[in-house]
Amino acid sequence: MGDAYLNKHYNNFVIVLLLLFPVLINSVKIFGNLILLILVILGIYVLVTERKSPFKIPELKLFSWLTFGYFIVMLISVVQNEGFVDDLYHLGRKAHFALAPLVALAIYRVNLPIERLLLSLKAGLIVLGIINIYQYLNNFDVPAGNMNANVFGDIAVALFFLSIVNFFKESTKERVFTSISTVFGIIIIFLSSSRGSWVSFIILTLVYIVLIYKPFLQGNNKRKLALFILLSISIVFIGSLPNIQQRVSDTIGNVYNWGEGSTTYTSSGIRLEMWYGSMLAVKESPWLGYGYRKANKEVSKHVRHSNKIVASKTHLHNEYITNFVSAGVIGLVSLLCLLFAPMFVFIKTLRVENMFHYSAMGIILCVGFVTFGFTHIALGEEHMNAFYVFFLAFLLPKVNTNIV
Repeated sequence: MGDAYLNKHYNNFVIVLLLLFPVLINSVKIFGNLILLILVILGIYVLVTERKSPFKIPELKLFSWLTFGYFIVMLISVVQNEGFVDDLYHLGRKAHFALAPLVALAIYRVNLPIERLLLSLKAGLIVLGIINIYQYLNNFDVPAGNMNANVFGDIAVALFFLSIVNFFKESTKERVFTSISTVFGIIIIFLSSSRGSWVSFIILTLVYIVLIYKPFLQGNNKRKLALFILLSISIVFIGSLPNIQQRVSDTIGNVYNWGEGSTTYTSSGIRLEMWYGSMLAVKESPWLGYGYRKANKEVSKHVRHSNKIVASKTHLHNEYITNFVSAGVIGLVSLLCLLFAPMFVFIKTLRVENMFHYSAMGIILCVGFVTFGFTHIALGEEHMNAFYVFFLAFLLPKVNTNIV
């Protein structure tokens, strides 16, 4: 009786945390990590009281080894540095992955219906939309809440696509609420002016259409027409925004000017200069790299200009290149495993009965983070790390029950 009572209250408490996370992760700066910390403490509680290790539970094994293994590789890249003790502070940004198995242990037996989680995602988009529109109307330079614009835009993109995976199975009332959150989502993604997030939005739109085509669109011309009209309206709305037109024009011009040898400082030009220098720098230390947070200093020795600007940055504005230069081939492989191994599991279980929505959300999550890393750091910023760990800890064990 007592155990049942405690289990019920434990389940309800964790569900509250799970539902709060999507609403708060991008709107209140500290709360996403606070929720993850509470889950870590609960994971320790389960570990001690029930003597269950996330590395031995079949459903949690893959998640635990992938996340903890990635952290160990990052730790090695710090230890090889001279004066590495000073750099241990910066490794705290990767602590999410060291603690991720405990997060999974805290939530893996909690019964949270997918509909309730999706409702929380939609509520999060609406809250972000209100914040974003308020800032835009009040002439904020970048309407992105109190977050970095790239982080804000990427998390908004992920929330948007995760929230609509169940659209074609929802009731009329649920679809109305989904439609409202979808409008807010499109607005905030493009008002945030993060060009990398726009690229991810386009790629995930194609992925989403592929995922839903056979189960929900094939042979249904009305749904195909509705989707076409929605995409057309979205394209017209997006293309008519002056800030988007300006950002796209600037990007094209900056890339062209860099190719012509321009030394003028632009965000696009500096990115290209970093990537150019990285390909030269990595040849000198391909296997273990130069060490965590040493990449920019080394790359600055190989760029054609803007050496001081490149050296002053903390990363190379590309997740894959940063890991390659910092931790070598081992670091790049561990990153690719962290992103693609779960994706293959989700693809494998996509057609398993009652697993479609978990698998589709997992594919969207993984593809999203793969694309977020194209132009900046996807797994080096604390809110991005928290988001990936949280949703992967929830989704991967769900589908793993069908393959272990």
